[in-house]
Amino acid sequence: MSRLIKGEADLVSRLWLVILSLFVVGLAVGWYALFHGYFDHGQFEIKQFQWSSTGQVAMLAERSDHEALGGLEYYVLIGNHVFTPAELRHALHSNAVVFDAASNCLELHWDGPNRLTIRCNGSTVDRDHINVQRRQVGTIAISYENIALM
Repeated sequence: MSRLIKGEADLVSRLWLVILSLFVVGLAVGWYALFHGYFDHGQFEIKQFQWSSTGQVAMLAERSDHEALGGLEYYVLIGNHVFTPAELRHALHSNAVVFDAASNCLELHWDGPNRLTIRCNGSTVDRDHINVQRRQVGTIAISYENIALM
């Protein structure tokens, strides 16, 4: 009889270990999904894109969310193809963002194969409205016009 109880205890211990393992894996997957845009239900749209002579494309994207109070967000990405809305969403929640601000005055222009200019046309962008601002992405130098430097 004690052998049966010991066998049941081992079975219960293994069952709890499996349940705990599944819980930890579920938490890890949820944590990853949270910080990679999988729960972001905003609308993603490319507002402008510019090809460089080297085959790189700079994209100005807009994220809008009619359900949240966050408003509109504009960000710049560089890639080797024009991104789909799903790729725009994932890129926003990664380190691929070159520039991110709450301003709709942005325009993109290549000043050479490895120099991208981001400008605010007809206005300025101050530091309080900038979330991300990079000056270099790989071999591409980023310059700014009418945009405060952080």
